[in-house]
Amino acid sequence: MNLYIGTELVGMNGVISNVIAMLSVTELGISTAIVYHLYSAIVHQDEKEIAALMNLYRKAYYLFAFVLGGIGLLITPFVHLFMKNESYSLGYVRTLYLLWLLRTVISYPLSYKKSLLIADQNEYVVSVATILTNIIGYSAIILFVTFTGEYLPALITGIIGDTVLNVCINRYVDKEYPFLVQLKKEKPKKELVSKIFDDLKNVFVSKLSMNLLSGTDNLIISGFINVATVGIFSNYGLITRSVSNIIRALASSIQPGVGNMFVESGRERNYQVLRQMTFLFFLIVAVAACGLYVLIDPFVEDIWLGTDFMWDPISVFLSVTACVLIGIGQPISVVMSVSGLFNREKTLSVISAVVNLVVSLALVVPFGTAGVLLGTCLAYLIQIIYRIVIFFGEYIKMNARRYVMDLFEYAVLLSGEVWLSKRAVALVYNHSFLTFLIGMIICVLVPMCLNLLLFCRSERFKSFTKLFHKLPS
Repeated sequence: MNLYIGTELVGMNGVISNVIAMLSVTELGISTAIVYHLYSAIVHQDEKEIAALMNLYRKAYYLFAFVLGGIGLLITPFVHLFMKNESYSLGYVRTLYLLWLLRTVISYPLSYKKSLLIADQNEYVVSVATILTNIIGYSAIILFVTFTGEYLPALITGIIGDTVLNVCINRYVDKEYPFLVQLKKEKPKKELVSKIFDDLKNVFVSKLSMNLLSGTDNLIISGFINVATVGIFSNYGLITRSVSNIIRALASSIQPGVGNMFVESGRERNYQVLRQMTFLFFLIVAVAACGLYVLIDPFVEDIWLGTDFMWDPISVFLSVTACVLIGIGQPISVVMSVSGLFNREKTLSVISAVVNLVVSLALVVPFGTAGVLLGTCLAYLIQIIYRIVIFFGEYIKMNARRYVMDLFEYAVLLSGEVWLSKRAVALVYNHSFLTFLIGMIICVLVPMCLNLLLFCRSERFKSFTKLFHKLPS
């Protein structure tokens, strides 16, 4: 789509979406707190408590939609100050922003029921519906942009697609959980509400800090460099975010089962679940890392956009490294989420956001986008280290040495597999589509074969498959 609407509009789109993400902190993180309490209610099949939690959820999301809409409208006259824009009128920028705001506001009252499906390990329903809607929606957007050159109608199409998806999911939830309608006036117990609000104090700070971590890169690059650079940054970010989102989706699909298991299991079993999950995610991240480190530049240059949209090698390396850190950090993030350690997550979120902001601001002028991405990578690395220290030291009260050695072993193997993949692809790649496909096959086979050879007889390889059989259904 960049070929048709230009890097500056792509960059503006990225900046505006980050501004909306910042505003969305009004959600307070209540979804995290309520879903955590849903795990126990679902395990005990307590329909009244499930309905009460969902009723509280509904009221909160209607309120947040109103607050977000109000705050969003108030800053509309100032939204252009977040970006260096040289091509588009002030009216166009504000219209684009208002459409993004509308998309977010209407999603609140329509999307909260998804959380019950996720907590009850039925996320596949949401995933299938989302994939189908995205295929239809993005196809329509591409057709609009390609044949008309207009982006605003394409964005409106996306809003309609999201709304239809949420309405369909809501009807499905009402059909599968009829007690939600029957108990629509059920209220949660005072002690449960008090516990949720105690959790919210910590989750809110965590959410605000994580939004700052994930949403400031575009704003810093736009403010200190220019919005066109954000467009190029967004191209590579689209690829790495897509991979990260797939890995996060896998983690999200596992999390409800892990949450239910942690309600019933002891610390030794919880530790084994973490090691098994980490091994599984290493196998997945190894394939993703080889593909991204080796083929992301050839994909942008020869398959997708062309040489004019290439990025400097250091920034590309750091962008992919951030994606790898997100992937390998998912298991420890999942167990922290289901352990209810919201107070510790709050502290971590503040630390990582501050590190990212300080390092990015200090390095953006001398090093450009590479400096900003270095701050992001450091923040994700700090998250992994901190979560290991807290989970092992305070939750399961065990020595973390073996787990740290696992991660070090995976890092060494990952580096070797990327190096071998790069050398192997260099022998066959000649900038053609066919050799690009061959390169993809190499980047899949090299890590898979090496890891199979190294781990096929290990207890890790045999035991991680048992994880899925033992997750509560």
